[in-house]
Amino acid sequence: MCITLDDWWLEDGPSDMSEGMMKSGQEFALEHGMLLPKEICPTCRKANTAKVTKDYRLDSVAKLNGEPFVIPNVTRDECSKCGEQLFTMSECEKIEAAVLAERKRRVLQ
Repeated sequence: MCITLDDWWLEDGPSDMSEGMMKSGQEFALEHGMLLPKEICPTCRKANTAKVTKDYRLDSVAKLNGEPFVIPNVTRDECSKCGEQLFTMSECEKIEAAVLAERKRRVLQ
């Protein structure tokens, strides 16, 4: 394990460490201010995030008639203070698949 004043990492990756050692490293990082608690917003650091499931609106992928592109039921952590939205990898893949499907649909029209 390599440690600096503001970061820690595994020199050879996590494969050579037990689950207990990984947990200890994360606890060390939390205690020394190197890692924020999971529920604290990483952007503003002033509020907790909360898990929400609601429609996700993408203004950058507007439909041909000018309406926003909406993906239903996307789960993410959202900050109550700054509005930052944090997505899991599976939700990012869901959004990407919906955008690709919309682009294919437009090409076929």
